[in-house]
Amino acid sequence: MPASSTPRVALLCSVLLPGLGQVYNRESKKGLIIFACAVGLGVLGSWFSGFNQFAMLLALVLLWLSAATDAYQMAKNAGQPAEFYYRKTFVVTMLLLVGPLALPLLWESTNFSRTGRWLWTIIVVSVALLFIATPYLLKGIVV
Repeated sequence: MPASSTPRVALLCSVLLPGLGQVYNRESKKGLIIFACAVGLGVLGSWFSGFNQFAMLLALVLLWLSAATDAYQMAKNAGQPAEFYYRKTFVVTMLLLVGPLALPLLWESTNFSRTGRWLWTIIVVSVALLFIATPYLLKGIVV
């Protein structure tokens, strides 16, 4: 992290563009992943319609907010992740809010067993796929 890295500048960068605060904090890989996910959610949000569109755009907003929070916290903690990131309650909350986007956090946390990580991964991916497929399945049932 640059010597002049300040939490406020990192927060402002991330508010302007998701992932830019991470790049400012010299976490380029994380920043690029966040940016790519934000672009993907934006594209999906414009491609889908109805409730799926709302869900994609809500996930984008939550990703953006969590990226801004992460950039601020990382700058504030001199590059060390805040302890609460890996607590079970925070990880599960993020899994429920942003679904598969929180899987890297799950797999980096030492508070989950290997079996627990796999179970949460299967549950989250299954729910996300079901969520995406539901309108198409209902279209075939309701004529």
